[in-house]
Amino acid sequence: MEDRRINEILSMLADGKTKEEIASHYNHKSWKTLDMYFRRRGFKWDGNTYFLPSPVTPTAEEDSLFTQTKAAQITRQLGQRYANIEEIALKHGFSTIDELGDYMKSHGYMWNTEQNTYTYDERLKKTVSTEQSERIAFPIATTDADYGGLLAFLTKHQEKLMQLLETQTDATLPRYKFKGAKANKTLGLPTSVQVLLNDYSKEFNVTQRDIVEVALADFFRRYGYEEQLNQIILM
Repeated sequence: MEDRRINEILSMLADGKTKEEIASHYNHKSWKTLDMYFRRRGFKWDGNTYFLPSPVTPTAEEDSLFTQTKAAQITRQLGQRYANIEEIALKHGFSTIDELGDYMKSHGYMWNTEQNTYTYDERLKKTVSTEQSERIAFPIATTDADYGGLLAFLTKHQEKLMQLLETQTDATLPRYKFKGAKANKTLGLPTSVQVLLNDYSKEFNVTQRDIVEVALADFFRRYGYEEQLNQIILM
């Protein structure tokens, strides 16, 4: 029924009838009723008729921002304010920025000087051999000479290593114990939110369940459910 009416209205518009005339034909008080009818079904008005806009397909570069890969996570971290590429490289197991660059290139990412981060290039990805192995950031010691080289490497980067080990986040998560048994709950989240959830879980070694529980507790406390929240928290 609805499809037939839509086709009828579109045909009337194609024949030159105005929205006011069509609204009167269907005994509507105003042409705005037609607009609402079509908007609810995803149509837009272009000045002459209603049309369904084509779905927006993300580019490979846009899609790469929300993938669960090490390379994509590095680009997200570099996109943060005051990001330090040397610290990020060391954090992900690369001893130099050049090693990081080689790894990113092998996964289709090139350095973008304007954006000051890596951006995905689908053409580059196609030219890189998929059989290329990931580089090992730290040398594997098998002899006394290798151990000496490893020690020299650690000594050279001692300051950066200490900074990473001593760095603490201000976003230290509280821990809650709630009454009741555990139950599964399936929620549909945007891929961008899923990426943030996964990144935070990995970066700060926190389970995704803990993140969600803390987020919900904070929400209830801030928006009028603090008393109810306190009743379900185990002291």
